[in-house]
Amino acid sequence: MYFKYLRYLAFALGGLCTVVAAGALFLYATFDGARLAAELSHFAKQRHQRSLRLEGPLELSMFPRLVLHVPRGSLSGRAGEGEFLGFERASLGVRLMPLLAHRVLVDRVELDGLRVALRRDRDGRHNAADLLAPPAADNGKGAEPLAFESASLAVRNGALTWNDEATGRALALSELELSTGRLAPQAEGYAELSGRLTQASPGVDARIKLEASYRLGAEGRPVQFDGVRAALRGSLAGQADAELGFSIPRLGFTPEGARADSAEATFKLAGQQVRGRFAGLMVGDEGWTVERLSTELDWKTAFGRLTGSLTGGARWGSDGRVLELSSQAGELALSPEAASPLRKIAVRGDGRIDFTRGSGAGKIELTHELGHLHGSWSLPRLAPLALGFDVDVEGFDLDRQLAGGKPQKNRKGEPAAADEAALPVDLSGLRGLDIDGVIRFGSLKAGGLSFEKLRLPVAVHEGRLVSAGHTATLYGGAFEGSLSLAADGNKLAWRAYLQNADAAALGRDLAGKAPFGGTTNIFVDVSSTGATRGQLRSGVEGLARVRLRGGTLQGFDLLAALKEWRPALQARQAAGRRPRGAETSTLGELTASFTIERGVARTTDLKGQGGPFAIAGAGSVDLAGRRLDVLSRVSLQVPPAGPEAAALAGLRGLAVPVRVHGPFGQAEWRLEPGAQLAASPAPARLVVPAQPRPAPKPVAKPSAKPAPRPAAAPQPAAESSE
Repeated sequence: MYFKYLRYLAFALGGLCTVVAAGALFLYATFDGARLAAELSHFAKQRHQRSLRLEGPLELSMFPRLVLHVPRGSLSGRAGEGEFLGFERASLGVRLMPLLAHRVLVDRVELDGLRVALRRDRDGRHNAADLLAPPAADNGKGAEPLAFESASLAVRNGALTWNDEATGRALALSELELSTGRLAPQAEGYAELSGRLTQASPGVDARIKLEASYRLGAEGRPVQFDGVRAALRGSLAGQADAELGFSIPRLGFTPEGARADSAEATFKLAGQQVRGRFAGLMVGDEGWTVERLSTELDWKTAFGRLTGSLTGGARWGSDGRVLELSSQAGELALSPEAASPLRKIAVRGDGRIDFTRGSGAGKIELTHELGHLHGSWSLPRLAPLALGFDVDVEGFDLDRQLAGGKPQKNRKGEPAAADEAALPVDLSGLRGLDIDGVIRFGSLKAGGLSFEKLRLPVAVHEGRLVSAGHTATLYGGAFEGSLSLAADGNKLAWRAYLQNADAAALGRDLAGKAPFGGTTNIFVDVSSTGATRGQLRSGVEGLARVRLRGGTLQGFDLLAALKEWRPALQARQAAGRRPRGAETSTLGELTASFTIERGVARTTDLKGQGGPFAIAGAGSVDLAGRRLDVLSRVSLQVPPAGPEAAALAGLRGLAVPVRVHGPFGQAEWRLEPGAQLAASPAPARLVVPAQPRPAPKPVAKPSAKPAPRPAAAPQPAAESSE
């Protein structure tokens, strides 16, 4: 009995196959490709006001499957404006039964040489908006000649361009390869895209790869993406060998827009990394917003390696023009190569970046145990990136930071340690930076000096840092100068002028003790080059001038030394005397100019006057070795009153040769009879003397001249007498 039913079923299936085969043969024999092409063109014109051009009729092949071959064609923009879409060749797998009813139901698509030109005009309208709009209700004009329900979509050697007239941004995706799974209502599948992404400004030339699983809704629209992963590798914003990656575990689509509970983006460049984690990502008609943006930073800067994290909100408008970062806060750590890392830097700030204008601006606040900074930042240009800032720092101890967070010990005059001199000085981090800004310090301690009210302009361009016109108050005096650092050759140049500063306070902070007291003026114009600190010190060249008014010599009593050296002077023998901390000597005014070569400053015009002594001398100061060697002739001009007057009266006017020789702070004073001063300075670079101002010529005053008398009026002619 069962075999009888099976036999009936086999007969039915065989008959059905015969009918289908006959229908297929009939369809193949009666298929009119030209008519179908005309209907498709008419449909595109009526529905979307676009022109569909096909270079030939459609062809149908039966084996190995039913495939509709479409010749080269193109689809215009709305109202026939330009080309929106084009292709070299297309193959569409079609279903048989709908085709018998003169409808094309696509179940497989293969496209070669696909071209798509997407554009958004200045009003924000997209040229593909009408194609993505839901179809209108059937008004009796008949069914659509083409229905799309594909088992797969494959695109080879495609190209896509995007031109945003609102922002002026244009990009191109070439060498496009795309493959998908089933595309139909309620379908699920996997899609993969790859290609080459290029953009002129900012410069981009990178390979892109995108993959995700998808689920479509009842109308064939996407309702969910899972496991979204994207990667770009190549040149990004002018940075070669960069890598940008995105990952979204789940992206859902609702009538309000797309939403992801979490997402992550990573940017890598030469071992450096910036990672952003998004929570509550929402994309809608008004743009995209992020409830919480967490940024992790690991980046090498010109000042060291910067690590840490920031958290805040973010919003990007629907026009793609403005990115807003709100309430960003977190902690960063800066690790200089030659010092211990900053413990923690608390960061607060916000900002706004306008991609249309290619600029941005915002506020920033940094808090650290060694200082507090607040002010504004700006991005005058996004590609290539340019940075501006205007900030105030209440106070900062740079010396303490460079010493690893411990208070820096005063130098005792010992020579620089070999390991400290060998520390590298790398200015290569200045390359590629484009920075202009101003930093104002309430107080700054750097190089042992204590600056007050320091204004420091900074400009970094083409691998060169320039600070021109920085000013400060330094130990009661006015300080101004300019600094230049160049990455090419590790070059340094510094020019500074200090007026009316406290010499004792300056000496204590700079050398560990105060060698002089009084009021000083100092001028410095030096340059150097070198790869280490020692090389920079030993390579210093330039000029310097020093003037000390109301000066006193700390730690040595010249009067006591002359009194002790009287027997040696009479015997014309050498003698020495060590400095003694509590002693002082009055100098009056002391001046000297220096020529600096290879880290050694030499002078031949040391002069002291206006005090009890007249001093004339010459010598050298080794800046790298921290040693001095100065020979001077000291003449007692005014003997002291009191019991010592008689003992020193015989030395009045006598030029006593005195040499000061040894390390800074530990130099020995020696009497050297017969020592001769240098007659001329060492060879130095030419210094153009200041030209005196021409005296104004007196203007001759006009001399008073009597006014000319008016001419006498002519007398009338006398009448002739008769």
